Amino acid sequence: MLDLSTKSMYATRAVYELAHAWNRGVRKLTLREIVERQDVPSDYMEKLLFRLKRLGIVRTIRGKNGGYSLAKPPKDIKVSDIILGLENPIKRLNCMNLKKNSEDRCAEFEHCMIKYVWSDAYSAMIKAFSKYTFQDLVEMEGNMLQNSKV
Repeated sequence: MLDLSTKSMYATRAVYELAHAWNRGVRKLTLREIVERQDVPSDYMEKLLFRLKRLGIVRTIRGKNGGYSLAKPPKDIKVSDIILGLENPIKRLNCMNLKKNSEDRCAEFEHCMIKYVWSDAYSAMIKAFSKYTFQDLVEMEGNMLQNSKV
C-alpha cells in the first residue's frame, strides 16, 4: 500500500500553517501556535520542525520572541520537498527497491508484472506531490473561503 506516515502528514500541516502566516505578513509562529492550530503533540512537532530545518524548509528564531518561520517563500516549497525529504513513501513495496542484490527485494521480482503497476502508482503520487506548492494551497483555501461567502 502506498501510504504516508504521520510525520509527513504533521510536517506538511506545520509548513502549511507557516505558509498561511507568511501570506498574512506574519513571518514567524511559536511552537505553541503551530501545535494549537494543527492539534499535534508538541514534542513530536518540535522534532519534525528540527528535521524540516535540516531540509532547509524551516528556520528557527531564537530568543524570547523566537519561533519558526519558512526558510524560503511558500511558492518555492513543494509538498514533495517534505514528503521525499522525510521518508520514502513507497518503502513498503519491497519490489520497488531497485537495488539488484537487495535482501529486501521480493523473490518474485524478475517475473512479476504487478511491479509495473506499483511503479506507475508511485510516479503518479510523486507527480501529485510535486504539482502543489504551499502558496498554491494557501490560495486554494482563500478561494474556497471566498466562494463559500458568495
